[in-house]
Amino acid sequence: MSIAAILRSLNIPTEYSQYYYNQLTGEQKHIYQIIIAGIMVFSKKIKMPLRPVNELSKIWSYIMRDNPLLFYVSSFACQNDLYKQKCVFIPEYRYEPSRIKETMDAVVSNLQVFGAVKGRSDLEKEQFVHDYCSEHFSYGDIGDESHTILGSILHKTAVCEGIANYVKAVLDYLGVGSIVVSGKAQSPFYHDKMENHAWNIVKADGAACHLDVTFDMTIKNKHIRYDYFNLCDDDIRKDHVIVGNVPKCTTAGKDYYTYNDMAAQGKNGLENYIARKVKSGDKTIIVKLAGAENVNDICDKVMKVAGQTYANIKGSGVSLEINANISQSVFEINFK
Repeated sequence: MSIAAILRSLNIPTEYSQYYYNQLTGEQKHIYQIIIAGIMVFSKKIKMPLRPVNELSKIWSYIMRDNPLLFYVSSFACQNDLYKQKCVFIPEYRYEPSRIKETMDAVVSNLQVFGAVKGRSDLEKEQFVHDYCSEHFSYGDIGDESHTILGSILHKTAVCEGIANYVKAVLDYLGVGSIVVSGKAQSPFYHDKMENHAWNIVKADGAACHLDVTFDMTIKNKHIRYDYFNLCDDDIRKDHVIVGNVPKCTTAGKDYYTYNDMAAQGKNGLENYIARKVKSGDKTIIVKLAGAENVNDICDKVMKVAGQTYANIKGSGVSLEINANISQSVFEINFK
C-alpha cells in the first residue's frame, strides 16, 4: 500500500479534522489541496499560482496543524516567476522514502492499539488516549522528532507540540474531533513566566473542551492526573493564553473532577469530601476546590482541614503531604 493510501485510510474525517483548512479563503484552500497532494506522493517541486510568501507560510502552518501524520516534512522553500505569475513550492523532507515507509509502519502499528476502544463513547476514547500518554510517554526534548508524533511513537519522549500532534492523530483515527492549539502557558510548577505551548481542543460527545495532556503528564506522580482534562475557556485561561481563532469552549462542569464528583465547594464541602474518602480507606485523595481563590496560604488551609478531618474520624493524628496545582485549585493529599 502506498503512503498516500495509508494516510487516507488512517485519517477518518471529523468536524475538526480540517479545522484550520476551513478558516482559509477559497483560493487558499486550493493552494492547501495542491500542497497536500504533492507531499503525499513526495513531489520535490509543486507548481501552483503565485502567492505571497507570508500567505504560503500561513497555509503551511495550517497544513501541519490539520495533518500530524505528515511528520516527514519539516519546512519549504519557493521559487517565484513574477512574469508567468507562477510559483514552485519546494517541500523539505526529513527522510528518504524508504525511511518514511518504515516509520509509517510504526505509526500504523501504534494506532492499531487504539482499535480496542473504537466502539466506545467519545469521552471514553478521549480518556483512554489521555491515560495511554500518561502511562507510556515522558516529556522531553530529544531533537526534531520530539516535535512530531514520532517522538512519542519511536522514542516515548516528546515536547508539548509532539504530544498534542500525537493526541490529534489518535483521536482522528478514532473519529473524535480535535485540533492542535498554539499559545502560551504557565507551568504548574513554575509561576514566574509564560512560555510557548501547544495543547488540544477536543469535541467529545457534543461539547468542545480544552485538553492539555502534556501538563497532566508532568504533574503526574504515582497517580494519573486530570487537572487539564476537558476544561472550559475560563478555566484554561487561569494559566494558558489562547492564540488564534479556535472553537469556543463555554460548557462548564465537563472537567474530569467535577464530572466524576471529585470537586468540593468551600470548607464544609472539602471536609465532607475528605471524610467520605477517609472512611472508604483511601490513602490518596485528589480533589478540586470549585470556586477557590488562588491565595498563597490555600495549601496550608487544605492540609489543616485534611489533618483535622482524619483525626476526627480515626481518633488519631496523621502525617500527610500535599501536591498542589494552585492555578487549577487541584490538590493531591497523601496520608502516610
